[in-house]
Amino acid sequence: MNKNIAVTGKGDARHVKKFCDFRDLVVLRFDSVNVRVVYLNGDPWFVAKDVCAALELTNSRTALQMLDDDEKGVNLTYTPGGNQNMSIISESGFYKLIARSRKATTQGTFAHRFSNWVFRNVIPGIRKTGAYGIPWGALQDFSRRKEQYQISASEKGRALQACKRKKRELEEEEKRLIREYQPEFYFGERIQ
Repeated sequence: MNKNIAVTGKGDARHVKKFCDFRDLVVLRFDSVNVRVVYLNGDPWFVAKDVCAALELTNSRTALQMLDDDEKGVNLTYTPGGNQNMSIISESGFYKLIARSRKATTQGTFAHRFSNWVFRNVIPGIRKTGAYGIPWGALQDFSRRKEQYQISASEKGRALQACKRKKRELEEEEKRLIREYQPEFYFGERIQ
């Protein structure tokens, strides 16, 4: 299976396919929204659908029309389920969408909180450390391990419940046997 991502588009892509490895994919996580970012030649390109979800924009195609041609492209991702085309936007397109979003300027909205997070946390973090976000491989590995843990915990939880039931059954059987064969010891004392 080919684990490369091909990106085509205008502007930086110059109608030429570019390839990068899945290790170049990073996820920015804000509350319940994941924004996938792929790095092409060291530059971040954001999955348009994810950005639009974070900005509470219902139509990503309309949002993309507001951007210049060099700020958008198409991402062809090879996955086990088949090839998937995803619209992507450049870093400048990402900031432009945030700046132009009405919801991002309306206090109390999710989009407003998201834009504050980008401008208050993500950008300063990138400036200070050179990166921000969870590398895709690390997130995938974590998700896989978490799922395995949950399966194991469920199995162990069921086994523990079965052990507790068995213990109660044995305690009840012990009481029944004492009552039946040694009633004088039933309450833990010898009855005179």
